[in-house]
Amino acid sequence: MAALDTVAKYVTSARVLLQDTYAGSYRYSDAELVLALSFAILEARRIRPDLFLDRFDALPAFTVNDSTAVVIDEQYRVAFLYYIVGHAQLRDDENTTDARASVFLNKFVAQLLTTQS
Repeated sequence: MAALDTVAKYVTSARVLLQDTYAGSYRYSDAELVLALSFAILEARRIRPDLFLDRFDALPAFTVNDSTAVVIDEQYRVAFLYYIVGHAQLRDDENTTDARASVFLNKFVAQLLTTQS
């Protein structure tokens, strides 16, 4: 099975980048991270609507951390992961996390735009 092809794999990978891997005492809930994945879909459509042409009748929205497939072109999957991490870090109150959140969100946008064909 490919990397970052399910909701659960995005959540697990985001937790690694967030250094939030202690089950039972997560700083970020599954619901927050799954919602961020849905927001990433919306943002990607705004930035690169061509990625969604003829792919979906309606944009996917995710609500549960499970094995639901996330149908995104492989070359953009890491960008979506970066969005999830950046979005999660925006809620933190520390100055260092604001800068880190900005880096991840900017990487999301940059990767969507630089891999454009």
